Amino acid sequence: MIAMLALLTASAACHGADPAITNVTTTQTSNAGLTTYTLRITVTNLGSSGQRSNVLQSVEIRLDRAKNGEKGVPPLAAGANYTFPYDVRRATDAAAGTTTVNLHLVMHQPAGVGPQDCSAANDSQRVKL
Repeated sequence: MIAMLALLTASAACHGADPAITNVTTTQTSNAGLTTYTLRITVTNLGSSGQRSNVLQSVEIRLDRAKNGEKGVPPLAAGANYTFPYDVRRATDAAAGTTTVNLHLVMHQPAGVGPQDCSAANDSQRVKL
């Protein structure tokens, strides 16, 4: 609740598009010595306007600082969201909380903070598995 309030406060000062990683849920299944964690990652445009159709953006996924993957995110209208799954596999006997998943929204075109992403403060999330 506090994290969502902080996201809403940050977006209130935004006068443009503001894509943000707003939610990450995790489920797990185990089979043959491996545990598969399925992350469902939601990116929401918290800004007051939509993104241009030529915006190129993605969520970079890092496991313990090493890049593990990247998923493209389509341009978002104001208030719209996009959710995608991402699987992480670990040994079933791995201790809980020993793997950190860092998620970071990356603007490829146009690059950096600007009218297509007016706040970088809500572009990252961290999950411990």
